[in-house]
Amino acid sequence: MSRQTGKKRKLKKGPALLLVLMLLLAAAGAAASYLLPGTMRLAEPVTVVIDEGMGSSAMARRLADSGVVKNATSFILYVRGEQAENALRPGTYVFSGEVSYAQILAELKRGHSEANTVNVTIPEGKTVPQIADIWEQAGLCTAEDFLRCCAEIDIPYAYIPDGEDYNRLEGFLYPETYNVLVTWQAQDLVLMQLGQFDKIWNSERQKKADKLGYTAKEIVTAASLIEREARLADERPLIASVIYNRLAIGQKLQIDATVQYALGEQKERLLYKDLEIESPYNTYLYAGLPVGPICSPGLSCIDAALEPAETDYYYYRTKEDGSGGHNFAKTYEEHLANGK
Repeated sequence: MSRQTGKKRKLKKGPALLLVLMLLLAAAGAAASYLLPGTMRLAEPVTVVIDEGMGSSAMARRLADSGVVKNATSFILYVRGEQAENALRPGTYVFSGEVSYAQILAELKRGHSEANTVNVTIPEGKTVPQIADIWEQAGLCTAEDFLRCCAEIDIPYAYIPDGEDYNRLEGFLYPETYNVLVTWQAQDLVLMQLGQFDKIWNSERQKKADKLGYTAKEIVTAASLIEREARLADERPLIASVIYNRLAIGQKLQIDATVQYALGEQKERLLYKDLEIESPYNTYLYAGLPVGPICSPGLSCIDAALEPAETDYYYYRTKEDGSGGHNFAKTYEEHLANGK
């Protein structure tokens, strides 16, 4: 009996030992996955500033916090394995697309001074072709390449509709001052601006759009109208209220800026024949919002479109005092009186 029991005990050790080995292998695999170098695919360009005097461990943490490397531990181990701890240089780095540890280390060893980057400001209220011209003037790409990229690039954001020309990105190329590498190409620039818009279009703003009953594109379209119509910041919610009040009763918006967009040029004064141009952007011909945004609105106009003032206004007219402000009216008769 005792010998039989002993055999049974020996037999039981086999599965237990196998289980331990499997657990050890799984742990080793997890550790290897955590620590071994890997390639990251960045959805948008990422700027990382490495400060003067920053140690290699602090650099690794900053890269990890920015999402450029998997984790700080794996990267610093890689750097030590390459005996490059003392070769890392401060600077402003921009990473995009697929980046490997080897590429990141090579960049950090090479160093990026301000001479490697350029600040470019995309003002609020610009159209896609105007933005393309700004990037071309900065010497980063041709306007033609930028527009072609806007038409052909795969869009990672569901709220941007599909299309076959650059107009599909109208309103979503976020206006901002960007610090970019001088070696960047059109695709990097487009993804950067789209990514910046995605950062500001957070869940809170989406909830506000849902509450109003509009899609992200419709909100951006309304915001683009506000951007072109309102010169004074405190009037943006008021102009938003006029837009929504008219939409609610099916009254045509009759906004000059939409006609100018349809014409493809900014005219100081529109003629009556201009108001008859056949275009889905012409709000003199068609009720409702235009088919899409007419420029890239800034954040204040986006928020005005999301939080319009509560008014009974249906009209506004530019003041003649040069202030850029407007007189608002509830009725057409009041509107006419404001023009006297």
